[in-house]
Amino acid sequence: MSSPSTTAAPLVSLHTHTDLSLCAKPDMTLDAAVALAVEDGYHTLGFTDHIHIAEVTDRPARAQQLREYRSRRDEANWPVRVLIGGEFEVQGKGSMVECDEILEVCEFVVVAPNHYHLRWVDSVGDTCAETAAHELDCFETAINWPHTDIIAHPYVGKIQKPEHEPNAMWDATDKNRIRDLIALAKERDVAMEIQPAMWFHPDRAGRVAELIDMWLDDGGLVSLGSDAHTLSTLRTWTERYGEIVERFDLTTEKMWLPPLDR
Repeated sequence: MSSPSTTAAPLVSLHTHTDLSLCAKPDMTLDAAVALAVEDGYHTLGFTDHIHIAEVTDRPARAQQLREYRSRRDEANWPVRVLIGGEFEVQGKGSMVECDEILEVCEFVVVAPNHYHLRWVDSVGDTCAETAAHELDCFETAINWPHTDIIAHPYVGKIQKPEHEPNAMWDATDKNRIRDLIALAKERDVAMEIQPAMWFHPDRAGRVAELIDMWLDDGGLVSLGSDAHTLSTLRTWTERYGEIVERFDLTTEKMWLPPLDR
C-alpha cells in the first residue's frame, strides 16, 4: 500500500457527462452540474461527453457545442474550476475513435477501453482470461494514443457474458503485464481512473481496487471520476468521495490533475 501523506486530496470529478451525451438525463445540464459542484465545494469539475463514431456523433456540431461550453465557462467565472474535455473510446486493439476537430477543443481527454456494448467496439474473447487479455490490449491502445490523459472505468464495461464480471476478469488478468502497462503509462503521463462501480458495487467489482493499489505502489497516477450521467449520481459521488480518498490514502501527489494553464 502507498505511504501516508498529509496533503489533502481535492474534491474533483474528471469524468462527468451532460445532456450532450445520449445516455445522460435531460436535467444533467452544464449549469445544473456546476451549481451542484459549487454547492458541494468542488475544486475541479471536468466534463467529458461521449465522442462516438461519425454516424452517431455529429462532429462539427459537437465541436461547436464544446466551444460554447468553454465560452459559457469563461463568461460565468464560476467559483469552481471547470474543464471541458471529451470521452473518446477504443474500438479494438490498436484502433481508436478519433476526431481532430473535437480534440482541438478538448482541454483534457478521457478514453474508455471497454465500451463493449457498442456495435462498433470489438468484444473479443470466449474465456474470462481471453476477455481480460483483450481488456489489457485496449488499455495499451489507450496509453499509446498521444491524446490520452485518463483511462476510464477499468474492467467495468458492459460485458457480453455473465461470468465475465469485473472481479473474475481481474482474477484472470496477467499481473506481470499490468506492471508493464503501469510503466508505460508513467512514461506517457496517463492516469488510471478510480471509478464508482468498483467502490459502490464490491460484490461485482470490488477486487479491481487491487489494480489501483498496484498502480499507486508502482508510482502511477490515478484520476477520480464520477462518470455521472445524472445530478443524483454526481451527488452520490460527493457523499462517498471521502471513503475512496481514505481507502487509497490519496493525496494531490498521487492524482492526475490538469495543468493550471488549461
